[in-house]
Amino acid sequence: MRRTRLRGPAIGLVAVGLVALVAACGSDNGGGSTSTGAGAGASTTSKKAVGMALVLPCGSSDPWCNQGYNAAKKLASEGAVDLKVTTGAPQDTAGASQVIRQYAQTGKQLVVAYSTWADATNPVATKFPKTNFATFGIKPTSNVALFDEPIYQGAYLAGMIAGAVTKSNTISGAAGQDVPLCHAEMQAFQAGAKRTNPKVKQLTTYVGDWNDAAKSKQAILGQVNRGSDVVLACGGAQATGMAQAIKNKNVTGFGYVSDTSSQAPKNMAGTVIYDPYPYFKKMAEDTQAGKFQPAKLYSFGMPQGGVKLELNPSYSVAKIPASAKAEVEKVQKQIMDGSFKVPYVASGNGGS
Repeated sequence: MRRTRLRGPAIGLVAVGLVALVAACGSDNGGGSTSTGAGAGASTTSKKAVGMALVLPCGSSDPWCNQGYNAAKKLASEGAVDLKVTTGAPQDTAGASQVIRQYAQTGKQLVVAYSTWADATNPVATKFPKTNFATFGIKPTSNVALFDEPIYQGAYLAGMIAGAVTKSNTISGAAGQDVPLCHAEMQAFQAGAKRTNPKVKQLTTYVGDWNDAAKSKQAILGQVNRGSDVVLACGGAQATGMAQAIKNKNVTGFGYVSDTSSQAPKNMAGTVIYDPYPYFKKMAEDTQAGKFQPAKLYSFGMPQGGVKLELNPSYSVAKIPASAKAEVEKVQKQIMDGSFKVPYVASGNGGS
């Protein structure tokens, strides 16, 4: 996700593909714009509609912010929320805090700061104790809930495929920074790859920037020059740079958070999808029912529809063996029913 600082889908391997805390990921191209509405066909005066504001650190075309924007608009179209959205909000603490405060002052019941904005959100929340807030961070407070980011679950399945399709036995990952979200994603990717190919080694690079796609592209090209032929991204700019790099070198990649396979349709094996819709829906329901406070950590992994691996049917750089598809399907079912838990490794074993 973007950092200023952190479907119970079934598998459809033959048809559409696999139906599978600190930092945010993406590039800011939103220009600080605000939009309003409860969605097509929804009533803004419905007694059941929760007044919700969504503050995004990037434009709605960014992979990270696109998922948040689409999820909120879907909820609005269902009449569950009366929605206002700010895209391209300031990423510094003071600027973000001002936008968050303005929404609280207008009486919004639920204000979602869709980045690692605890430092910007918590001081505002103390001034508006009856307003519900949500952001990404380390510890919930009385009226500030947190999102979980179990993206590593989908990354494990992507790694299983990576191990099966690599010809060099070298895979790689590029992330904006070495934060728990991305570290866990990279470690799960490596663990999944070793499950299908014990010979695999992984190169991991933390580029130190969430917004610079060109820098990420160069980092990934460096990995490819060192032998990597399958790449995973963690971050919006990293996903964009990865798509450019793998297309240039004709190797395989996995996208991040929202489907960007159109950027390299032959090279993108799939995307590790993060869907905030179940988060927004539950937060709105809890707000409506008066059950949001004391605030909590909301967590929706693969079994709850918050994460999945979605394969790209146009992928053609390599062929995924039928045996690997079968193994991935088996493991996904185990994740869904709780009989297998993907290891969560949030720190240690740094990049190379």
